[in-house]
Formats: sequence, structure tokens, C-alpha cells
Amino acid sequence: MSNFKKIFINANQLKKIIEEEDNLMIFDASFFLPNTGISAEKEYNKEHIKNSVFFDIDLISDPNDKLPHMFPSKEIFTDHMQKLGLNNNDNVIIYDNSPLLSSARCWFMLRYFGHEKIRILEGGINKWKAIGGETSNKVNPKQKGNFVAKEENNELVAKIDKVSAISTSQSIKILDARSYERFSGKGNEPRPGLKSGHIPNSLNLPANHLISTPSNLKNNNELKKIISQFKISKNEKFIATCGSGVSACVIALAFYCLMDNQNVSIYDGSWTEWATKGYPIDEN
Repeated sequence: MSNFKKIFINANQLKKIIEEEDNLMIFDASFFLPNTGISAEKEYNKEHIKNSVFFDIDLISDPNDKLPHMFPSKEIFTDHMQKLGLNNNDNVIIYDNSPLLSSARCWFMLRYFGHEKIRILEGGINKWKAIGGETSNKVNPKQKGNFVAKEENNELVAKIDKVSAISTSQSIKILDARSYERFSGKGNEPRPGLKSGHIPNSLNLPANHLISTPSNLKNNNELKKIISQFKISKNEKFIATCGSGVSACVIALAFYCLMDNQNVSIYDGSWTEWATKGYPIDEN
């Protein structure tokens, strides 16, 4: 059974939720690749859904690791969320103004750390503005929240040693969300000096193939056609990877929405780690 209606809401539904619900947190989870030159935070400061809070994907990570977007400890995540004003009983609505559905990363992290009431706005801020939804350029400080992260769901995050072993044994599938050009080694990585290519025995499922418009997944029938070629069943475990762990979450979200597959792990470190640490690289 599809989880689309459970996860995604439209702009009119959000307007009603804002009017009716008190325990509400709206996160702007916009994110742009390093080679775009666009600052998600600056875009948020220019315009955002009124009373939304910026969920900084770059910042909310492990501060002790030089790699981008490594998952933080539950203590660090708790501290970030409390500073943003999140409470344990809040209903969270996530949106973005990104080309790659970065809301999926925010959704995945909140789920990883045990928050359950999470929905994503279809079409992001543009759909919100299209129905006359109120926006602002003011950042209003939030009172400290009481959110406390639960124990990390370690089954949802894979480290490099595990991924390397799986790549060799081919015991489960590894799906790479980067573009075919980057996956095949024919295109450049957005991070300077990083070699392109892919993890041996991994498969390519570009995140942009799963997206119909910015900030929205394709419909059920379209996703079925794309996903069916990988022959992954509802409860089958597999690993999603990408450049740094953001667009891989689009794969996890698509499988969760389409077939309620909750066993998709994200490779923490992803291609940035793999390519910089001397692991085997395939190009084809």
C-alpha cells in the first residue's frame, strides 16, 4: 500500500494545518550542490514560508568529521533540534526550494532519530506561493524545544567497511542516486578534485529520475516502472548512496512511499568518502 498520502501534503492542506494545529514545526530543508554557488541559507533569508525554520543540512552533521553530511550522534542532533525549537510532540512539515527534493534528507534524519510525525509539502515553496500562501524574510527566534532523539536506528545507516564488504560479496544491492554521467565516470563531480565513477557492483538509479517537479516524487505508476527493473521486494534490504548522503534519501523516500520498504540504508559518507579513501572505482 502506498504511503504517498501519509507522507505528502499539498499547499491547501498545509494552509488548513497551520490554521488548526498548535504543535507545528515547519522546516525549510533546501540544499544546493557545491558547484551551483547558491546558498540555501541566503535563499531562506530572502524568502521562506512564514514561521518556518531553516534546517541546515550542511550544519546538522558530525562536527568531528571532515566529510560532508556525516550523521551526527543523537546528542548532537538533539542539541540542534532543541535550538531550532522542535518539541517531541510537534507535527513536522518539511519543504524545500531545491532541484533535488532535499526534504527527503530532513525526513530521513528525523525518522532515523525517532521522530514520527513527519510530512513533506508537495512542490515546496513555489506551490505554496501559487495558492497565495504567506511568506516572509524575517527570522523569528524560537524558544528552545524539548525534543530528545531516541537511540540511533543504526540499521538505517551503513558505514564504509560494511559497504565495501557488500560490494565484494554482492549480498545485497547498492543503488547510486547520482547522475549517470557521474556514475559512469564521464562527468565531473560537484566537489573539486573528486574523481567520478562508482562503487563496484553498484547500480545507478538517479534521484532526478524519481522526481516529477522540484520537491515532488513522480506518481505511483511512473515510480513502479522505474523501480521494477531493480527487482527489489517490499521488505528487501539494500543500500542507497550518492555524493554525500543527501540525494540517496530520495531513493529511500521513493521506496518507502511506493511499497512501504523501511529497510533502505543510507551509506554515510557516500561517494565523497569512497573516492577519497582509495577504494576500488569502476567506470562503465
